[in-house]
Amino acid sequence: MTRCQSLIAILAITIVATALATAVTPQKAEAATLSARLHRVDSRLQRARQRLQDAQAALAAALVGSTAPTAPVAPAASAAAAASSTTTTVDQLKAQVARAQRLVRRWERILRHLRSAYHTQRQMARWAHKGAWRPIIAVAAAKYHVNADGIYRMMIRESNGQRFAGASSSYKGLFQYYTGTWASSWNPYRGASILDPVAQIFATCYAVHRGMGPQMWTTTYSSQY
Repeated sequence: MTRCQSLIAILAITIVATALATAVTPQKAEAATLSARLHRVDSRLQRARQRLQDAQAALAAALVGSTAPTAPVAPAASAAAAASSTTTTVDQLKAQVARAQRLVRRWERILRHLRSAYHTQRQMARWAHKGAWRPIIAVAAAKYHVNADGIYRMMIRESNGQRFAGASSSYKGLFQYYTGTWASSWNPYRGASILDPVAQIFATCYAVHRGMGPQMWTTTYSSQY
């Protein structure tokens, strides 16, 4: 092997190694972001629950106080004013309890949504690590209402399911995206690495859903999808 060939081989290995690192990073980063959000939302939910308990306790105390017997009978005007004040306080406390309940329900809904997204992201990362593309395609195809089997056949024809296919060329990944095409504004997943297999699968399902399949995969779309 000549010195030039050795340098080319080293360069190719470096490119593939870089691709291996960057392709996994977006999934790990997203999972870490979701985990941090889960922690923040859970903390806010706990504070909201504590405020609800405090409001309920205050309301219970006010209700007990409003029914307790009073000491020497006050003049009629003073008694009416006291009754009005008690009623207002109870009503205000009831409103505080209602607001606290709504806030707790809101944070509970947000937490359920984030937990679902976090578990989905973790599952996607596990599938991607194993190269299990079919379940990822099934999720993406369901999201964009496209044919999962057709997407899978396209992928096999494009790259034979090799996530780093063409890593050192202009056409890369499971669906052989051209670098310029991947970075274009049509692609909602362009923030991820072009070699991120999950991003490529979702971007492809999105493109097919938008009717872009025939011009982006001129051969494999018409023959496989």
